[in-house]
Amino acid sequence: MAELRGTLTGIDLALIRQGCYRVLASGFNRPSAALTEQIRAGIVALEDLGLGMFSFAQQMRRWDVALGDAPPEAVATEYVRLFGSGMDGAVCAPIESQHLGVNLVGDPARHAGRIEDLMRRSGFEVDLDERPPDHLAVELELASAFCGAEATARAEGGTSAVWLEWLQELVDVLAMWIPGFATTVAERDRVGAFGALGEATAAFVMHEYDILRVLIGAAAEESG
Repeated sequence: MAELRGTLTGIDLALIRQGCYRVLASGFNRPSAALTEQIRAGIVALEDLGLGMFSFAQQMRRWDVALGDAPPEAVATEYVRLFGSGMDGAVCAPIESQHLGVNLVGDPARHAGRIEDLMRRSGFEVDLDERPPDHLAVELELASAFCGAEATARAEGGTSAVWLEWLQELVDVLAMWIPGFATTVAERDRVGAFGALGEATAAFVMHEYDILRVLIGAAAEESG
């Protein structure tokens, strides 16, 4: 593929997006000092890859600063309050079906089944670790895997179309609920780190929503 943005190639872009998905997914896992260190190191690595060329870089940087400023004990406590009891009491459950579905009519199973079907079709599996398949961290980890496969396909001179299409299936639904979710988290977060994480996630997801259409169109032209 011809260069898509500045000096970035399609492979570069896939790798940056893969890293963003992975770092953001980590933010929705149970916090620890080691995890915070990994996240902040990941953001530094993304800066080296060219993160600053993208509009969502400012939100990623604000999240990095917020993580550095927030006391670790307060972050751990706030994580449990905001996210820790996904289906029965969390203030802002990071679970797709809790935002788009209705429990009484079986929507959790429907949303979980959609992600499980994507895993089966793609051959990728994400360690659920007692999380439902439509947990945001699981979806972001799966998206990261799709970007990694896209980068490999490009490097080998193959088509990236199928990976982009599967990723679009994820992102189109994420775009329906992540902005509202991020707003709620920002309003209710008492330490700042999770509000910043939500804003970074929303900015990145909406960027993906737009750029995937460009990438899929370019892939179609290349294969045609």
